[in-house]
Amino acid sequence: MPAPERFTIEPARVVHETIEGETVVIHLETGAYYSLRGSAAEIWGMLDYGWSSDEVVSELARRYDAPADVLEGSFREFLRELVDDELVERHNGATPPERKPVPAAPGGEFSTPELQKYTDMQYFLLLDPIHEVEASGWPHAGGPGAD
Repeated sequence: MPAPERFTIEPARVVHETIEGETVVIHLETGAYYSLRGSAAEIWGMLDYGWSSDEVVSELARRYDAPADVLEGSFREFLRELVDDELVERHNGATPPERKPVPAAPGGEFSTPELQKYTDMQYFLLLDPIHEVEASGWPHAGGPGAD
């Protein structure tokens, strides 16, 4: 039997915070940021806590009264988007990350998880001091002589 498929979030590349049910994710290398709400935020939390793909789908089936094929298909499509945008990567370690419990989700109908991507702040996020800082301090846009 194959090992469960697990994913990790590389903190040197991706930072995230959940506030009042919305998870904001920032890709530090591209400057893109994302908003995850509803089932998307729940799935992100489960992946972040080390849950396998099968465990996520089972938990979605426990939480929502929706056909299994709809839950799994929606999850797989959302996961593909997360991998394509390099927000998560397959966990290749022999030992899976510690699996932690995810807080109970608010009730309601299942909504298809959506990865809402924003690129309007890329320039500013890439200049932010959380990125590489030169010896002189704040990073400078442009090449030599740029003002």
